[in-house]
Formats: sequence, structure tokens, C-alpha cells
Amino acid sequence: MAKMKIKAKAKGDIVNVKAMFTSLMADKEEAEKKKISVEYITYIVAKHNGNIVYEANTSGFMSENPLVKFDFKGGKEGDKIEFTTIDNNGKTETGSEKIK
Repeated sequence: MAKMKIKAKAKGDIVNVKAMFTSLMADKEEAEKKKISVEYITYIVAKHNGNIVYEANTSGFMSENPLVKFDFKGGKEGDKIEFTTIDNNGKTETGSEKIK
């Protein structure tokens, strides 16, 4: 399951976000080679004040421990950004961080 490290910094009204998800991201072929179970993130969503600011449908094509970076407008220092991931087995992981 994906554990996450989140950093969010406000510069004026623009917030720069970096998030790294600890996941094997092993599709069927790679899992067979490494003799591990198939595990990869299928969905990532980031919300600020209940509004979606980042959303991605993914598959095993992403590298191990994927890193996403994006900017959004309207956040300020002290606000919270929340990430939710869902993996191919239906497991959900949520993490949040205050904007600095």
C-alpha cells in the first residue's frame, strides 16, 4: 500500500505541491519476475478545501515510488491539502499536510 510524503509551499496565491508515494508499482509481468504480488496505484486525488486540485488514473506503468509535482491557485499558508490513493486491490490510503 502507498505511504506518502507530502510537501506544500505557498508563494503568493500559488501553492507548489510535491508528493511521493511509497509503492512497488509492480504490474503482472514485473511481479512474476520478482516473485511478488501485483501492487500498483490506480488512482490519485488531491483536495484543497474539498475541491479537487489534482487527479490521475494510473497503472503499473509508473515507476516505483512515484513522485508527483503540481501547482494550484487559491491556497494559503495553514490550509490543508489531502491526498487519497487507491491501489489495484481496492485498498485506500489517505494523507494530509498543512501548506507552509
